[in-house]
Amino acid sequence: MKISTKIFIGLICGVIIGAFFHLWGESTERQWLLKNIIDPCGQVFLRSLFLIIIPLIFSSLTSGIGHLESLGHVRKLGANLIGFYVLTTLAAICLGQALVFSFEPGMGFSLPFLDQMKDTFHTKLSTLTDSSAQVSSALWPGILYQIVPKNIFQAFVSNNMLAVIFISILFGLALLKVDQKKSKPAIIFLNAISDASIHIVGWIMKLAPYAVACLMISSVSQFGLGIMQKVLSYVFVVTLGCLLHFAGVYALIIKFIIKIPVTQFYKRALPAIITAFSTSPSSATLPTTIHTLETRFGVPKSITNFSLPLGATVNMDGTALFEVITAIFVAQVFGVEISFAGHIALVILILLGSIGVAGVPGGSIPVVISAMVSLGIPAEGIALVIGVDRILDMFRTTVNVTGDMTATLFLAKKENELDLKRCPL
Repeated sequence: MKISTKIFIGLICGVIIGAFFHLWGESTERQWLLKNIIDPCGQVFLRSLFLIIIPLIFSSLTSGIGHLESLGHVRKLGANLIGFYVLTTLAAICLGQALVFSFEPGMGFSLPFLDQMKDTFHTKLSTLTDSSAQVSSALWPGILYQIVPKNIFQAFVSNNMLAVIFISILFGLALLKVDQKKSKPAIIFLNAISDASIHIVGWIMKLAPYAVACLMISSVSQFGLGIMQKVLSYVFVVTLGCLLHFAGVYALIIKFIIKIPVTQFYKRALPAIITAFSTSPSSATLPTTIHTLETRFGVPKSITNFSLPLGATVNMDGTALFEVITAIFVAQVFGVEISFAGHIALVILILLGSIGVAGVPGGSIPVVISAMVSLGIPAEGIALVIGVDRILDMFRTTVNVTGDMTATLFLAKKENELDLKRCPL
C-alpha cells in the first residue's frame, strides 16, 4: 500500500476516533489515554520533523545557491519566486474579501454570546492581545533583528527560521564567489547533509499513518460543538476560501502555466498535502514537501533547495486568506464599516503580515488583531475565532504548503527542469 494511502486511512481513522472521544466527554479514562498514549505519539512525530528542519534548511539552501551559475542566476530565480508569492497571496486576499462580503458570516451574532466567548477564552485572549501589541515592532524594525542575529548558533538553537534562511543565503552567495576548487568540498559536504536529512525524513514518514491518526484524535476530541454551531458560517467561509484557492487558483496555475495534468499534480502531491493537513505548521511539513517534490515530481535539488525553505517561511496564501476573512468577519459582528481606503490598508497589512508572520510571537492571530485595531475593529471579537482556530489552521496550512509546491514547480518549469517521466508513480 502506498504511503499516501496509509496516511489518508490514518487521518480518517483519527477523525472517527476523535469524534467518539469528544462524545465520550471529560472522563478520567479519556484524559489518561489522550495524555499518556495518543498525544505523545503525535508529538514525537512532530518533534522528529522539527528535529531535522534546521540541518535540512541550512544544508539544502546553502548548497542549492552554491550550485547555481552566478549571482545573476540567483537574482533571476529570486525575482521569479517573489513575484509568484506576491501575486498568489494577493489573489488569496481578494478571494477572501469576495467570499466574506458575499456570505456575510458575521451578521446575526448576539452580544450575550460574544460575552460568553470572551469569558471562555479570557486567558488566551489576553495573551494574544498582548502579543498583538508587539506586531508593529516585530514587523518593523523587529523583522530586521529577526533576520540578522547576533549569534549564528543562537539562531539555530531558537529555531529562528528567518535568521537561518538569511545565514544560508549569505553562505551560499559567498560560496559562489569563492574559487571553485575551495568551494566544491564544502558543497559536497552540505549535499551529503541534505541527502542524509532526506533519508531521515523517509524513516520518520514510516510513522506518519499512526502519528496522523493520533494528531487527528487529539484535535477532533477537543472541538467544542456548541461553539462550532454558532460560528459555522464563518468556518464555512474560511474553509470554502481555502478549498477554492487550493483546487481553483492553484489548479489553473498548474494546468495553464506549469502545464501538468491537474489530477496528476494532486495525486503526486498527496503525501505532503495530508501531512500538512494533519500536522499544521508549514515548517513541520517542509521535510515531507522536499521529499515529495524530489521523489514524486523529479524536481532537481537545485530548485527545491532554493525554493522550499523560502516558501515555508514567507509564502502564506492560506494564512493571508484566513486573516482577511477573520478581520472583516469581526467587523461585521460589531457593525464596523470599513471604508474603501480601509480595505486597501487591510490588503497591505495582511500582505505584509502574512510574509512577516514567522517573526511575530504567536503567529497569525496576533497579526489579525493588530490589523483589526488599526482599522477600529474591536480586538475582543477574536474570541469568536479562538475556539475553532485549530481546525482552520489545518486548512490554511494545507493551502500554504500546496502554494510552496506550486511555486517550486513554476520555478522548475521556468528553468526547463521539470520532467514527470523521471518519477513514474
